[in-house]
Parts: sequence; structure tokens; C-alpha cells
Amino acid sequence: MYSVKKVVKAMNKQKRKNQARNLALASAIGAASGAIMALFIAPKSDSINNSLNQIKEKVVDAVEIGKEKVDELVEEGRNMLEERKNDIKEVKGKLEDKFEDAKIDIVEGIDKHYDNKNAIEDLKGYR
Repeated sequence: MYSVKKVVKAMNKQKRKNQARNLALASAIGAASGAIMALFIAPKSDSINNSLNQIKEKVVDAVEIGKEKVDELVEEGRNMLEERKNDIKEVKGKLEDKFEDAKIDIVEGIDKHYDNKNAIEDLKGYR
């Protein structure tokens, strides 16, 4: 059974993951942009250009891998959240059923009470 507190905590965790993902993407894009601008702005020898091109390729690959991992984590978080929502709906339905059963039991109990009370009064009248 899941409490509202746990659901809110899961939603906050999801929000933090989204913020972390956005920060990671912004940082990676900024780093890649800076590396690319450095390649275009500064004059360099061929060996330096080759080294920078290799670094740039590694950065681009790392950014892609990072995006994929973040997307996987986000999807996993969404799936977990959806499962918790379904669990909450299931528990809510069970609680509503129990509540309805309790209301019926109370009404039946009240009816039995009045039946017993009337029976006692009838018995008193026969004395």
C-alpha cells in the first residue's frame, strides 16, 4: 500500500531527475559548443587540429551516451510512477468497497437494534 507522501516523494524525485537531465544536457551542449567554437576561432597546426577533432568526437559521443542514459532513467521513472498510480487506484477501489460494506453493516446493525428494541417492548406489553 502506498501513501500520498510516498507518491509525492516519487513525483519530486522525478522532477529532480528531469532537472538533472536538463542540467546535464545544457552542460554537455555548452561544452560541445565551446569546443566547436574553439576549433573555428583559433588558428592551429594540423596536429593540434587532429587532436581537437578527436576530442570533439569523444565529447559528442559522450553527450549522446549521456542523453541516452538520461532518457532511459526518465522512462524508468515514468514507468515506476505509472505503476504507483495504478497501485493507488487499486487501493482506492478496495477502500471504497470496504467503506460501502461498512455502511451496509451499520444500517443492518441499526435495523437489528430497532427490531430487538421493538421485540423487548412487545414482551414488556405481555406481562
